[in-house]
Amino acid sequence: MKKLLAISLVLLYINSNTELHEILRLPVLIEHFSEHKKLVGDISLWEFLVMHYNTNDSHDADDSRLPFKDPGHSFTASTLAIPIPKIVLNETELIVKVSHVFCYDKTFISSHLSKIFQPPKA
Repeated sequence: MKKLLAISLVLLYINSNTELHEILRLPVLIEHFSEHKKLVGDISLWEFLVMHYNTNDSHDADDSRLPFKDPGHSFTASTLAIPIPKIVLNETELIVKVSHVFCYDKTFISSHLSKIFQPPKA
């Protein structure tokens, strides 16, 4: 199934993005060559091709229907898929620098202060 899908997609791409779809006009070329063969009589395939593809003048309306006679106007938009590399973020520790500000605590007791501030003695 995958092989059939791949072949179908390749044929679809070739048919739409190249001038190979002009091959479908080959029966028109053969029919036009047989008309010239009836009219002129002794004309080779090479002379027929030179007459129709090497000169710029169109003899009749059938000449414009020949394969590879008119330029195909195809547009090709190619896309390129670039894989995006996977970015791995490792879990890191958050380092916070805390600067301690000195402040007096209520539980701070100094032996020098305890000697100065004493209740009066009687």
